[in-house]
Amino acid sequence: MTPLVTARDVSLVYPNGYQALYDVSFDVHPGEFLVVIGLSGSGKSTLMRTVNRLLEPTSGTITVDGVDVTHVAGEPLRQHRRNIGMIFQQFNLIKRHSVINNVLYGALGSMSTWQALSGNYSSDQRETAMRCLEIVGIADRAHHRADALSGGQQQRVAIARALMQQPKLLLADEPVASLDPATSHSVMRYLEVLNKEYGTTVVCNLHFLSLVRQYASRVIALKGGRKVFEGMPTDITEDWFKAIYGEDAVEVEIE
Repeated sequence: MTPLVTARDVSLVYPNGYQALYDVSFDVHPGEFLVVIGLSGSGKSTLMRTVNRLLEPTSGTITVDGVDVTHVAGEPLRQHRRNIGMIFQQFNLIKRHSVINNVLYGALGSMSTWQALSGNYSSDQRETAMRCLEIVGIADRAHHRADALSGGQQQRVAIARALMQQPKLLLADEPVASLDPATSHSVMRYLEVLNKEYGTTVVCNLHFLSLVRQYASRVIALKGGRKVFEGMPTDITEDWFKAIYGEDAVEVEIE
């Protein structure tokens, strides 16, 4: 199977001289639920942002759906980002706006500047937005303000907004880090539905191995900006856990 994403020897050095990634290579295959693990500061978010090309690698190459996007700019970069949905830890909603409008904003990348500025959404776009909200079980809140929702509900709105793009790839950067354990599973289950029932390829950064073991089809681990593990969730033994997280680390279960 041809990979959807191919990263080869990707390194990234920030302008202040800090090197966040060192020669990281991996593939993401269509339909996978790939999870990236590692300590805070290990390079997980940086790696995610290089795939989305919010950051440009210092060296190495990134190919997405057969297109080398390592150094694209202008319209090719906008096209690349239109094909990738992004979910962030802090939701990134416009909280004073309605839930349905926040979801519709996922369509802005495919609209003309005039349409985007005027908010001139078609009836088809509005129907699609409602379907996205139905998928994440929150259509009944479509006309509520986003800041009237709980954290878990807001993250589900963010998932619906990403779906509005009809992405080939969904990137989730610590999507449950701000949520309590019960809500974390709720959000992860919706990502699992998108992956297993709708065939969306997902790459997700996570901290807790209990979530990784339940939802990931494959795992890579970063430590100090280097890839130190790649395999199945069941391959992460206690020795690997300590190698990734440190000798004094204790695994915390999210039930």
